[in-house]
Amino acid sequence: MKEDGSQVLEPATVYRPVIDHDGVKLLAERLYGISVLELIELNGYDDKNYKIIEDPNVKNPLITHHSPHGYVLKIMNSMDSQNLDVVEAQNEIMNFLITRSVTCPKPVRNIFGHLHSVESISGKNHVVRLLEYVPGELLKDVPLSESVFYQLGEFVANLDNKLQNFNHSGLVSREHIWMLSKVPELDKYKYVIKDADKLDLAEEVIEEFKYAIVPRLEELEKGVIHGDVNEMNVLVDLKPGGSKSDYRIAGIIDFGDIQYSYYVFELAITMTYVMLITGDPRTGGLVLAGYTVTRRLPDEEYRLLKTLISSRLVQSLIIGAYTKEQDPNNTYVTSTERAKGWELLQKLRKSKPDPDDDPTNWKAIANEFLTRS
Repeated sequence: MKEDGSQVLEPATVYRPVIDHDGVKLLAERLYGISVLELIELNGYDDKNYKIIEDPNVKNPLITHHSPHGYVLKIMNSMDSQNLDVVEAQNEIMNFLITRSVTCPKPVRNIFGHLHSVESISGKNHVVRLLEYVPGELLKDVPLSESVFYQLGEFVANLDNKLQNFNHSGLVSREHIWMLSKVPELDKYKYVIKDADKLDLAEEVIEEFKYAIVPRLEELEKGVIHGDVNEMNVLVDLKPGGSKSDYRIAGIIDFGDIQYSYYVFELAITMTYVMLITGDPRTGGLVLAGYTVTRRLPDEEYRLLKTLISSRLVQSLIIGAYTKEQDPNNTYVTSTERAKGWELLQKLRKSKPDPDDDPTNWKAIANEFLTRS
């Protein structure tokens, strides 16, 4: 972390916590009085997340309101653990949204009455938190449908509308390499792209961000955003009375990337990950349809979407390759996902002289979907 509070990835440094299951069980017992019956490691990019089921035969006086579905013990990476103001903001934003009928994890106080603690693990300081586990399936694990993507757009717009009333001083100055506004800094890490054609494509997008987005940032509406709405952070469940494939958006998890940024960035990030899991740029229009029904998107911001989405892809591809190079054991970053990313990026960058045949004409796709719905 630099003196100004911004975070810079350092070569040959592993930020993820290094801990085994026995160590996790000891943390849960020491900090929360939990005797672990079942422990499952969950996905995490640079943090460690564990689902915990308590042993019901062991009385725990430290937690008075027990979560019926278990807990998630989160051990943050050593870089993010340095910024405790952001940790506090993450806890507060979850409690804020819960009181506004948004389904998300609820932080649990430890034996000291705090919502987090800093623990030394394998010689590094890591923030440890316990959250109530929220039941539901992840978006990545259910059948994909136009309806779900439309609902996701609605959900994100509603989320941003609610977050207009949330502020936290710890987020105002937060700088993080995964923030979309940090795309120009990818120049420092682009050397990890060894393929010349891919590197040319990445450089083209980074330069486009510099001249098409950066000069307009002051014109965009700002506020606190989730910052990482993707298929592994969105919860879904079956609609009451619906078929076995009739899913609805149910909630949101993982607030590790919350930031004071631009609402159009939230939309662009959401559209990016939907298109990434489908491989079809047109599906971004379904997200846009749901979003714009609930929240206004000015024309000047709509015109930035293609560059923003391309930039998010490049950001993910470069940082993913860099992370894999520095930490080969990080299974979160897969070669398959990177291959899909490059393929999608190439589709987005191809020019389409006929607007009716342009899969990135998301406004037309959104209007067509709304008309037939």
